[in-house]
Amino acid sequence: MSHILIAGLGDLGTGLAARLGAGGHRVSGIRRGHTAPAGVDLYSQDLLDGAPRLPPDPVDLVVVIMTPSRYDEEGYLQAYVRAPLNLLDGLAARQPLPPVLFVSSTAVFGDQDGDVDETTPPRPSRFNGKVVLAAEEEISARGLATAVRFSGIYGPGRHRLLSKVEKLARGEEALPAAAWSNRIHRDDCVGLLHTLATRWLAGDTVPPLVVGTDNHPASNLEVYAWLAERMGLSLAVPDATPAGKRIHSRFIAEGGYHLRYGDYRAGYETVLAERRTR
Repeated sequence: MSHILIAGLGDLGTGLAARLGAGGHRVSGIRRGHTAPAGVDLYSQDLLDGAPRLPPDPVDLVVVIMTPSRYDEEGYLQAYVRAPLNLLDGLAARQPLPPVLFVSSTAVFGDQDGDVDETTPPRPSRFNGKVVLAAEEEISARGLATAVRFSGIYGPGRHRLLSKVEKLARGEEALPAAAWSNRIHRDDCVGLLHTLATRWLAGDTVPPLVVGTDNHPASNLEVYAWLAERMGLSLAVPDATPAGKRIHSRFIAEGGYHLRYGDYRAGYETVLAERRTR
């Protein structure tokens, strides 16, 4: 049985903790709140507030899944750089630093056009991508690590795009220009993290960088039109060539992980079904 420390018990962290616990592993968690999934040893704290409180026993793997409390540069620096590094520095003072699985973002690719994947040099253009890339670099400099760059995450409880389609259909928002959109279902985020964690714990070779996306980029207008039809709405979209980047995961394409939801149609059927029951 291995001991995994998850920093960040939000949606992804909670799902991963459940998968690891079901596999017989011991899971400790860090979050600012005071509740945790069943079976998780919780160390409630703010990682920006002094020395971190850590489990008394050695940790075999650290998973960092942070969410900023403020969506500005300072909020990102606190969540993605200062908090994780405070945790890792505190842990390194007590034991050899174990491998780190860090949840990153495809925002590090910036506003590039065309196909991008794990071999594409990052070129962030906004503060969010720059800060997350800096976090990747700082964490990897401390020891073994895998950064997982997720594209747009959707799934249960995430209805922002459905609300946008309703507004577009009612004429409350103008239809945007055609652009490539890239996404991955929440369940596949958890599944991919579980696969990578399991490989680290088994001593297998794990790449330092993995892109997490469903490998089926689609035009945003195509997605809007399909969702509108499935929601019984009328939305006419032009036939336009999308701009922007098409994100691919070599790790997934080469069989490193098998997607549960291979494209937006398969994944959004579950979201639509959930919404109909509300």
